[in-house]
Parts: sequence; structure tokens; C-alpha cells
Amino acid sequence: MDFEWSESQKVFQARVRGFTERVIEPEAKEFDEKNLFPVATFRKMSKEGFLGITVPSEYGGGNGGAMEYSILCEEIARASAAYIHNGHYQTEKMLFHYGTAEQRREFLPPLAAGEFLAATAISESGVGSSFNGMAATASREKDGYILNGEKVHINDVAEAQIINFFAMAPQGLTVFLVHTATPGFTILEKMDPMGLRASPIYSFRLTDCRVPESRRIGQEGQGAQVFFSAFNHSRIGNASCLLGIAAEALERAISFIRQRKVGNRVVADFQGIRWIVAELSTRIEAAGLLRDRAAWMEDREKDPARETSMAKLLAGEIAMEAVSQAIQLTGSHGCYRDKPFERYLRDAKSLCIAGGTLEVMKNNIARQILG
Repeated sequence: MDFEWSESQKVFQARVRGFTERVIEPEAKEFDEKNLFPVATFRKMSKEGFLGITVPSEYGGGNGGAMEYSILCEEIARASAAYIHNGHYQTEKMLFHYGTAEQRREFLPPLAAGEFLAATAISESGVGSSFNGMAATASREKDGYILNGEKVHINDVAEAQIINFFAMAPQGLTVFLVHTATPGFTILEKMDPMGLRASPIYSFRLTDCRVPESRRIGQEGQGAQVFFSAFNHSRIGNASCLLGIAAEALERAISFIRQRKVGNRVVADFQGIRWIVAELSTRIEAAGLLRDRAAWMEDREKDPARETSMAKLLAGEIAMEAVSQAIQLTGSHGCYRDKPFERYLRDAKSLCIAGGTLEVMKNNIARQILG
């Protein structure tokens, strides 16, 4: 068993880290505070090939897999996890697995190039991780569908050009691609989230929004399959973002305790402190290996549902602990808003909920084991 990344993956990691330190880190605090989408940096990410990293090269993408996506998410999250716009990558995955040849040719190149930003619209006021009770509807008409419904907690939808919209069609849950310029699309509210604030959250409504049949992803009633084709992948991304937060928080705390003097010693000399660092480092390493296994399985087209849920569960738990302990290790130094720890804490908590809570991950794991 080979635990080493390939040379190309190591080069990619170094390139992403350099971009993160040079471009994202200096502005992350500002966009978090202002709750604004970083348009200019999104364009820069597209020029680096980051937005289409998993898109096949024939559509202008980087031809990478889940491992490259993991590296991208982990490195970006060291500065700000909000700069990973999950709905964009989810839409690419849905199109790759269930889109028609025409849909792939039309949408994947502009998504990979950053000409389009995509958002995923599932949640409603009474619908979250379970699709039961979804009120959004897709009524059949002669040459397409009429979409109606309200969605809440949707990242980036006001900035997006395309939405994958989940609705109940006559044959069941179905996914549609909707341009935000389509008549009937209305933003209802910009919300004020605790974390991931550079990926703004909105509620919106579609009112008698007409889309042709060519904008349906997959078959009518196939929405759950389309969903899982993308969400196993995005859980790997969530786990990677949580790992990036955990690793960066711990590294910053270690840098501090190595220099902070207490009498004629430094904080890192004390056994209790050293044990905290040892335990956190061990758990971060374990979560990283589990994430790598999930990515390895997806890249080999094995079912990673259990492993992606395990990876997010463990990464979420260690991220919350690592950030909390990093604040504890740095004392008053870490309690100010000019330090990134409080943003890490808010982003980690948000990631533990987004895309399925840790409790949902436990249910997924138990279902895979027990049936």
C-alpha cells in the first residue's frame, strides 16, 4: 500500500498553497467580515485551473480526481474554507455523471473556466438532509417543465449564473439546470450566517419558471441518484476543508508555544502542553488517512459512501477540537479577532452542519454497516 502522493499531486499542493498564501490569506478577513463573494479571486482561481480541477480535459478541465480535489480544499481552507464553493463542484459532478453529451458540452467548459458560477438548491424551510416533504414542484408542459418553489440556506445563488434545482416532478425527485436570468427567479433574502461568510447564503423563489426538457439532469425521478453522485464527492471536500482548518490552527498554535516564554522556559516545554499537541497531531493524521482512503475509492469508482461519511465525521470532530485547543494553547493571544482562530471556529462549525450534520454522517455509517 502506497501512502505517498504522486509527484504531480505534490506539485499541485505546492501551487495551491502558494496561491492561498499570496492571494486568499491577505483578503480572507475582509470578505468574511463583509459577507461578500470574492469575485476577483474566483476569476484568479479559474485562471489557475482550480475551478475545473476534476473536469475532464476534453471540456477544458484539469482531468484530476477526488485526490486533487481533496488537496485543493485542504489547502484553500487553511486561509478560508468559504473560498471552496461546493455548489460549483457539485454541479460539475452531476453533469459528468448524469448529464447528456449536449449538456456537458454546453455547461462544463464555462464552469471549468469560471465563466459560470453554479449553486446547488436543495434545502427548504422544512427540508434538509431528508427529501421527504419537498414542496418545490416541476409541472410538466408540452416541451418542458414549469418550476415553482422556495429554497433557503443556498450558498452563492445571487452571484451564480446557473443553479441545479431539486423539485418534485410527476415521477418524483428531479434535478433541473436553471439560469438565474430566467423569468420567475427572485432573491428573497440575503442571510447573515455565522461561518463561511465569503460564500454568501440566500433564500430565493422560482415562480412559474419555464425550463425546457433539455435542462433536466438525468431522468425524471432520478434526483436522489444525481444527488449522491455529487455529494459523496463533496463530503470528501468538506472533510478536506475541516482538515485544513485543523492543521492550520494547530500549526499556528505550535509556532506560538515554541516562542512564548514562561520564566526561563517556553510553553512548549511543559508536558501537559506536549500531550495536547501529540493527541491532536495523531487524530489529524488519522482523519487525513481516512479522507485519502475515501478519495482513493472514489477515484477507482468504488462506492465510498461509508468512507466519505467516516472522513467527514472524524474530520469535523478533530477540527472543532483542534481550533478550540489552539485558542487554549495561545491564551489571550488567540482571543482577538485580528487572529484567524475565531473564523476557523465559525467555519468549522458551519462545515460540520453543511452537506449533512455529523449526526447524519453517523446514520449513514450505521446504515452501511447494519443495513
